[in-house]
Amino acid sequence: MPEPRRDAFLLCRRCGALMPLSPSAPWPASDDDAAELASFRAAHDVHDVEMAERIDEPARTDRPAWDPLATRWFQVAAGRDLLVVRSSRISIDEPRQYHLASGGLPPTASWIDVDEPLLRRALDRHFYPHVIRPAQLDAFVTTVRDLLAPVDPSEIDIAFDDPTLPDAGIGPFPAGLAEHLVERCTTLFDPVGLERARSFIRDHRAEDGALAVRVHRVLITRAA
Repeated sequence: MPEPRRDAFLLCRRCGALMPLSPSAPWPASDDDAAELASFRAAHDVHDVEMAERIDEPARTDRPAWDPLATRWFQVAAGRDLLVVRSSRISIDEPRQYHLASGGLPPTASWIDVDEPLLRRALDRHFYPHVIRPAQLDAFVTTVRDLLAPVDPSEIDIAFDDPTLPDAGIGPFPAGLAEHLVERCTTLFDPVGLERARSFIRDHRAEDGALAVRVHRVLITRAA
């Protein structure tokens, strides 16, 4: 059998069970790994076990990604087939179980927003020592919200997952919208304030800035 790569699995289609293979070398990396691998082989080798590899797509989860009890759905490639895997556990003291999921990936509802409290604090700090009026602050945040409303979530280039929310990713504020935001700011600020707003947009539109976009992908069902 070829050397296991990262996110590789042994797959028994007959039972719908998978065994993750460690990316470390050599494999097995520990006595526990060896025992789990031997147990899986003993149960499934007569069923024509094959290799499967996870594809490079984000997993869907029902809890924040850091939660050890989060259930995850992701896809693997086995030969020419693309299969959906459900990974779950009932206790942090138990190992994760991996099984083929019926019905494909669970559907999600997607929308876009920004962290508005963070945006308000960052904009206020950026204007210091000058004061940004509450009405200007409200209008700026409302403009950001309005510009994002018609954007298709699939068009956002996700840079990393949000560690505090289930199934949410963070990406940069779209470049085209940043230009429109600057244009809208011409009606909100005087020339000095406009220059500060322009520099704020430039400095904060990246995925690690206060204008970073959050793409939410909330599960509609939790069917296996």
